[in-house]
Amino acid sequence: MDDIGSDELNFVPEQVENSVFDVIESVLKEKVYDDAAVSGWVDEICSRITEAMVTANRPYKYLVTCQVMQKNGAGLHQAHSCHWDAAQDNVLVCRWPSEKRKDPNARLCSIVTVYGLTM
Repeated sequence: MDDIGSDELNFVPEQVENSVFDVIESVLKEKVYDDAAVSGWVDEICSRITEAMVTANRPYKYLVTCQVMQKNGAGLHQAHSCHWDAAQDNVLVCRWPSEKRKDPNARLCSIVTVYGLTM
């Protein structure tokens, strides 16, 4: 790790945002809410995102959470609070569908949170 510059040690959410959205869309696009299938979708999203983060071989610990609910007009709120190294650690929150990734036909909505914490 000595050859990695200090800027490269920071978890930068914008660097992983597209890959996180790609995973969410590949799992949830075209799906109709199915209570029996949701836990499998959530597991798949979390596993695939974690695998992508680890494959990048960066010096972080990762924590990935995912919520999926039927898109029916109900509210969904999420909050987090962290005590960490604000200079290097960070968080990415992706809401799907969103302004960045619109899908007018989506029947589900999801919030995926990825924490990148330096070791």
